[in-house]
Amino acid sequence: MNKILSALIRAQGFHPARQAECDAACPAQAQRDCLRRILRKNARTEYGLRYGFGTVRGAADFATRVPVVEYRDLEADIERMKQGAANVLTAEPTLRFSLTSGTSSKPKFIPCTRSGQKRTRQLMTQWFYRALHDHPTLFDKGVLDITGSPIEGRCDCGIPYGSASGMIQATMPLVMRRTFCTPPEVAQIMDYELRYYAIARFAYAKELSFIGTPNPLTLVKLAATGARRAEEIIRCVHNGWFSESLRSQRAYMAAGIAPAVKRALCPDKTRARFLAEILAATGTLHPRDCWPDLALIGCWLGSSIGFHASALSASYGDIPRRDLGYMASEGSITTPMADATSAGLLALRNHYYEFIPQTSDDAAPTAILGAHELEAGRCYRILLTNDNGLYRYDINDIIRAEGFHKHTPLISFVRKSGTMTNIVGEKLHLNHVLYAMEHLQSRYALGIRQFRAAADIAMRRYDVFLDLPLDCPADFLRNALLPALDGALCECNIEYASKRGSGRLQPPRIHLMAEGWQHAAQLAHASFAQRDTQYKWLPLVPEILAVDRRCIKLTVEAGTAAYPIPHSEPSSK
Repeated sequence: MNKILSALIRAQGFHPARQAECDAACPAQAQRDCLRRILRKNARTEYGLRYGFGTVRGAADFATRVPVVEYRDLEADIERMKQGAANVLTAEPTLRFSLTSGTSSKPKFIPCTRSGQKRTRQLMTQWFYRALHDHPTLFDKGVLDITGSPIEGRCDCGIPYGSASGMIQATMPLVMRRTFCTPPEVAQIMDYELRYYAIARFAYAKELSFIGTPNPLTLVKLAATGARRAEEIIRCVHNGWFSESLRSQRAYMAAGIAPAVKRALCPDKTRARFLAEILAATGTLHPRDCWPDLALIGCWLGSSIGFHASALSASYGDIPRRDLGYMASEGSITTPMADATSAGLLALRNHYYEFIPQTSDDAAPTAILGAHELEAGRCYRILLTNDNGLYRYDINDIIRAEGFHKHTPLISFVRKSGTMTNIVGEKLHLNHVLYAMEHLQSRYALGIRQFRAAADIAMRRYDVFLDLPLDCPADFLRNALLPALDGALCECNIEYASKRGSGRLQPPRIHLMAEGWQHAAQLAHASFAQRDTQYKWLPLVPEILAVDRRCIKLTVEAGTAAYPIPHSEPSSK
């Protein structure tokens, strides 16, 4: 079976990889062809007629006629598509919607056509093709592929929506899906702890040669679950049980576990004996011991999420790691060509790209560049035009050109742009923070004078700084305000809620600020030679500012008492 899979990947990936190599030598031509194809196919749609796709003459004309948009600009059209309207953004029918966090309290529904899905699948096949070339034993054993649920619900017209990664997994060739060690129904288990246990239960029961999941913290959680429940997992593998507390069909149904999960179980005394020997020798079940034939781990290695990939070494050892590529709900954008780097080759046929060079907030807008015009080492905002009905779509991402393969840039994701931060994939937007502040103000009448939220990547949490007119009791802050803040962020951001529920994102902390905090922040701004007229308060920042840390009066975090922070009074120094 695995020899068949390797042969299939080599056969299916050869021509796309060769096309990518040819395109890399002439990216401008490949991008012209891509734009022409997308506009010609969708010229008679409502959106195409609105902006004259049929008469666009080249990139400059396209940029002049068609506006740069974000999700809110397309939301009305997409809502009609969710009700069954056709020929709105694309001539092709909408096959599904990818569900992701929006900039407001409502999630985004990103449309996907069959052509868009096909191009994403081809890019993933190319990823496997290149990885197999460098790691020939990639498919010698089983595959653990951890994704979200491909179908989380259906629109009124019947079109499904769900996780983009889950839907990619569901479109992989059948011969590959048969190597997956977890049945797809595991992704539908709603209880996070039970879901992670189910993944561990199935994974430790198999010999693995490849593990793939976007978020490295998922693998950290998997290792921790295996270690904590090692003895139970071994007994269940031996007896063919799911868990020691769930054995009857009624118990399965009560826990929300599909019957297919139970049918996938079978006793394996040999594997149980192997795991038991590891436990006796080491005192735990480390993945590096349980899967000695593991050839590669595929996960994100860049930006704030990739920061946590270093934590894999403790449990997984020195297994090679390869970035899965720059992927978004809007589509797949790059294919890494080597291990241990987040940089990937731009997929020139998947999207038409436009890049806006990053400058200071005060600088005038600069020219929009094509893929062939980037400079190594510079950062850019990226706009996408693709088969899924997105035209000059700003996904609020900052990327960096890391270098070139032939004449095509190798790019990596750096961070969300402007008013959005991202620690473990939660994509927290300023609007989410504003919603939470309004919720706290409405519920408790706090009289919040100023606030700031900052990402703490190392601790996987948000620090929220509050300037209140009156001191609040520590018990109130810890037992009421902090849970209300966390709950409000969960309510307005589905991905924040998902990461909090799974434990990949830790509870936020609240800091009460000393008198004079705002003035100290303004003085700190001025110390960097910025004019007073340019001063803008930053309510959401990618890391804790030194002036904020200096002005903390009291800190409260979940499960602990409030404690005062030693600090000097805010000053102009």
